[in-house]
Amino acid sequence: MQDDLNIKEKYELLIATLNMVLVPVLEIGVSYLDTVQYCLDELEGDYYTFLHEDLVSELRKAGMIADADFITIKNIRSKIDQIENDQWNVQGFLNDKNWQEIRALIVNLYSGHQKEF
Repeated sequence: MQDDLNIKEKYELLIATLNMVLVPVLEIGVSYLDTVQYCLDELEGDYYTFLHEDLVSELRKAGMIADADFITIKNIRSKIDQIENDQWNVQGFLNDKNWQEIRALIVNLYSGHQKEF
């Protein structure tokens, strides 16, 4: 699928994937736990594809992300890879220190590029 996407779409999917790691927003009429579970389900496949080094490298070469951001995103993906299976659940996602560290990396990534993201 990612080969059929243009560079802007790939960038948008990268950002959408990073956003899934941030604590989801409460939606009226939807169970918060269901929202978090949905994000986890989506994230499980999407992070592997859209945080993949090849895609991120392509975005870097196209000038969509800086070298430092490339390294940070690689680090984020690596940290997600290291999350234990028993933490891929709602409570783990919300409370585990490893998930919290990953969210902090994403917030730092975004805060350094407020106009770009």
